[in-house]
Amino acid sequence: MEIRQTREQYVRWLRATRDLSPHTIRAYDGDVAALERHLGDCTVVGKIDRDCVIAFLEAQRAAGLSSISIRRRASGLHGFCRWLLSQHLLETDPFAGTIVAVGRSRKLPRVLPAHELDRLLRWLRKSAGVADATDLDAVLRRPHESTTLLAVALMVATGVRVNEIVGIECQDIDLPSRSLRLLGKGRRERQVFLTNDWITDLTRAYLRTRGELAVDHRYLLFNARHEPLTTAAMRSRLAAAARNAGLSGRVTPHMLRHTAATQLIELGVDIRYIQRLLGHASLSTTEVYTHVSDGALRRAVSDADVLGSLLARR
Repeated sequence: MEIRQTREQYVRWLRATRDLSPHTIRAYDGDVAALERHLGDCTVVGKIDRDCVIAFLEAQRAAGLSSISIRRRASGLHGFCRWLLSQHLLETDPFAGTIVAVGRSRKLPRVLPAHELDRLLRWLRKSAGVADATDLDAVLRRPHESTTLLAVALMVATGVRVNEIVGIECQDIDLPSRSLRLLGKGRRERQVFLTNDWITDLTRAYLRTRGELAVDHRYLLFNARHEPLTTAAMRSRLAAAARNAGLSGRVTPHMLRHTAATQLIELGVDIRYIQRLLGHASLSTTEVYTHVSDGALRRAVSDADVLGSLLARR
């Protein structure tokens, strides 16, 4: 069977049997498609062996892929090969005894400086006309702007992913306990919290606005047509808000997530709590935030002033 046919079957199998996000499935499909382009779409899958896999990964490195991308691509192909074995389309695992030895460089997350975050939030509040979050009339007058304000405020306060923010359902909101139930990566459930009266009142006013406007779908956030807000639309709204607020550079939802995590680290919140808040399966993923803020390191070392303490004893 040709690799093109098996790739299509593999993707259908992933959709039918694995509880994966559409983004993850597209990534796996892209990994196999890259191998298909390397070998030629008419290549018979039975010819995929260890030498073939190594040659492909070497070609990816030569094409300029980062170490992280090569490791992820190798992982995606390994899953494809395991599926081929289970379907008896391969006799042996090409990855058996193969070590993908690439560097473990990791990019530090990009964060939004505090003064730019403050400018963004001030512009969003002005745009929405929501000086007082409990002012229902203000939210009703500008529901489009209020949607963007609420989404950004929730991302900053809780560090949620953009797909998680648009996926919040009204039934998942518990205002008395100030909590939201989320369904994150790998279908893992977790809770995040509304951290103060302002964002709690804004959420309450927004829910009332949904009722006044007769928004009838189950998702919290809605667009100008009263349909569920999409991830693409949220990214576009944030980018436009950042430009209008006069911020320098591109601002993305993931930057808000990184910013929330970094600020929690700087405030001394235990990294295990931050891991739970962000929905990381591994603590090592969260640990990247401990390397982000040189400013926090400077303040901590200056406050400790070990040398000064020693000299003062003389």
